[in-house]
Amino acid sequence: MRSHPREERTVLLGGGALGFGFGALFDVLLFHLVLQWHHLLSSLYTPTTLSGLRTNIFYDGVFSLGALGAMAVGAAVVWRAVNRAEEPYSGVRLVGSVLVGAGLFNVFDGVVDHYVLHIHEVVHGDPSLNPHWVGASLLLLGAGILVLTESRSAD
Repeated sequence: MRSHPREERTVLLGGGALGFGFGALFDVLLFHLVLQWHHLLSSLYTPTTLSGLRTNIFYDGVFSLGALGAMAVGAAVVWRAVNRAEEPYSGVRLVGSVLVGAGLFNVFDGVVDHYVLHIHEVVHGDPSLNPHWVGASLLLLGAGILVLTESRSAD
């Protein structure tokens, strides 16, 4: 079923915000906390000293709150648009928009944080994985675009 174009655009934008926040929060949980490969500002404050680690953990927490905020806004936008829609909305298209949002976050992180601002690398002190991170991020973005494209042609 086709929903109104404005409702669909709103759901896609909300899903993108939800995915952007999810991508950011997943990055913090996996790479900052579980694997401990880097922190948000590990190139500025070395995580090998207690004061540097405390500073990094603080900013990781602030960043996580921002990610949760993006997820909350995205979820609220999707919830409101879906509940106002006259016809059911495609869950597949929502998943595609979430993947696009997560991919956009990771591309932004890879290009801006790793190459432009130099605030951290995938593995602290080792830039060799940075290009692979950007490549994987582009694949995630491409997967989301593919889901959106294929779901549109199925309508």
